[in-house]
Amino acid sequence: MRLEGVYINLERSKERRHSIERQLHDLGCEDWIKRFAAVDGSTRGPFVGVVENSVWACRQSHTEAIADSDDSSALLILEDDVEISRSFSKIANPATLSEFIARHPTCDILFLDCCSFYAQAPFLLSLSEIQMKNRMRGDASEEDRHALSGVSIIDARGIFAYCSACYVVTPKGKQTLRQLFSEEPDPGIAVDILYRDWISSGRVMANLTVPFLATPSFRNVSTIPYEKLDYLPVGEREGLLANAIRRLLFAGDHRLDMTEMAALISDAEGSPEYELGMKLYQSCRAMA
Repeated sequence: MRLEGVYINLERSKERRHSIERQLHDLGCEDWIKRFAAVDGSTRGPFVGVVENSVWACRQSHTEAIADSDDSSALLILEDDVEISRSFSKIANPATLSEFIARHPTCDILFLDCCSFYAQAPFLLSLSEIQMKNRMRGDASEEDRHALSGVSIIDARGIFAYCSACYVVTPKGKQTLRQLFSEEPDPGIAVDILYRDWISSGRVMANLTVPFLATPSFRNVSTIPYEKLDYLPVGEREGLLANAIRRLLFAGDHRLDMTEMAALISDAEGSPEYELGMKLYQSCRAMA
């Protein structure tokens, strides 16, 4: 099976382009992951507002990347603000992905990163510990701490909340998504929210790798100018908490500032049963 790869990048986002191209070069992926010119919502779109047009343009960029790819290949899509794990190429290669697709013939999308529903965090963090055992070693170097023994492949339904920073569309998935995009009547719904809703309804079959293989920085700044809105699609604190969990699930240095994390963490407590249950859970995890 052939594997195509693109990173979506606005013409004006030159710093992001240089950053991701440096990473691809260092990983030896620059020959097959190529730039895909993003649709610019500041100059195009069906809406009056620049924010709405930017959300539309992001979705249109993903739609066009999928539409322009070969029917028989798998397509890796990266957004240009991700940090890519050193272990990325162990999974994102034709042999490994061909084997995955053969074993999961109904899969449309394999996400290599996402923001999850927060209730799933203990489960996902436990899976990450299984695949990065050196994180438990106090004498391991920073690079060795995040070395992968493999990845867990799980059903994304009920876990994937939003984000479309890094994912693989299977040949079957291209047919599915092309059809769904063409049938969607509302041009203003963000691409990752469409994915969430399609996964939830069973119209898209999706899996997720844990740990994550390419993830934006904790305080990544979107090219969509949300500051022009009177509200945020996700509350600022909620978004930061989700980003922090996401960074801990990344197969690499989380680069989180502990002082900043302390300010985010709440003192809220659960019931005595919940607290006991979490301690029992931790004990089970330690045994495993």
